[in-house]
Amino acid sequence: MILVTGATGKVGREAIRQLLDLGHGVRALSRRPEEAELPGAVDVVAGSPADPASLAQAFTGVSAALVVLAGDVAAEAAGVAAAARRAGTDRIVLLSSASVRHPLPHGIADEHRAAEEAVRGSGAAWTFLRPGPFHANTSWWTRTVRERDAVRCWIGNNPGAPVDEYDIASAAVAALTQDGHEGRSYLLTGPETLTSQEQTRILGDVLGRDLDFSVAPAEEVVEVFTEITGDRAAAVTNVAALHSPEVPWAKPTTSVRDLTGREPRPYRRWAVENAALFAPDRPDRLDRVEGRAV
Repeated sequence: MILVTGATGKVGREAIRQLLDLGHGVRALSRRPEEAELPGAVDVVAGSPADPASLAQAFTGVSAALVVLAGDVAAEAAGVAAAARRAGTDRIVLLSSASVRHPLPHGIADEHRAAEEAVRGSGAAWTFLRPGPFHANTSWWTRTVRERDAVRCWIGNNPGAPVDEYDIASAAVAALTQDGHEGRSYLLTGPETLTSQEQTRILGDVLGRDLDFSVAPAEEVVEVFTEITGDRAAAVTNVAALHSPEVPWAKPTTSVRDLTGREPRPYRRWAVENAALFAPDRPDRLDRVEGRAV
C-alpha cells in the first residue's frame, strides 16, 4: 500500500492516478474525504499531517508514502516521520522545495530544511523532490487577466525554469516505485528558462490576447504576505529570496528526465490545458489549483 498526503492537490491527485494505472494499492489522506472526488479504488482516510491520530491510521500497513505538506511544514513532517517510524514504513518521498538550496536565508527554506531533517530521522529510505516554482503559480494571475488583460507579478522578473505539476507527480511515482533513488535529492525544473514577462507573453499568445505586464514592488508584496501569514519578518526575507537573481531554479536541470525517462513539459502546454481559467466570462470562482511560493 502506498500512502499519498496532499491527495487532492494537483501533484497528489496526478500521482494517485499514475500509481493506480501501474496497479498499486493507494491510500489517500484528506482533510475532507467527502469532497475529495478520488477514484473508487483509493482508500481515503480522513485527517491531515497535523493530526497524529489520523497519521497513525493512515500509515498502518503502508510500505511507501508520498508526503505533500501544506501547513506548518516542519511540524507536519515531524509528525509524519514519527508515524512512519512506528508503522515500519520502508520508503518516503518528500515533496520539499528548491528553496533549501537558496543562498539567502529565509523562512520557506528553513521550514523545508527542517522537514527534510525530520524525514531523514524516520528510519525509512528517503528521496527529496525539490521543485522550483510550479507552472500553476501563474494561476495567481487569473483575476487580473480576466478583468483587465493584465498580469501583476509578485516574484519579480528574473529568469527561472518553472516546472509542471504533472512532471513533479511523475517524478514522485518513479521515486516511489523504482529502486536507486534512496538517499537522493532532485532539483526539479521545467525544460526552459523563462522570465515572468515571457510566461505572460506565452499565456497571451495562447489566449489570443495582448496582456499588460508589471512587477509589484517588493514593499507591496511584503504587505500582501504579511496580511496572509501575520509574520512581517518572515515576509521580508521570503520576498527578498523570491526577488533574488540567485535562485536555485534559474536554469533547467535533468532531474525530471533522470527520474522519468522523458523531457519535462514546457509552460506553453500548461497554458493551453488551463486556458479556461483565464476566460473573461468564467464564473468568479477558481478551481483548486495547487501552486507554491518557493
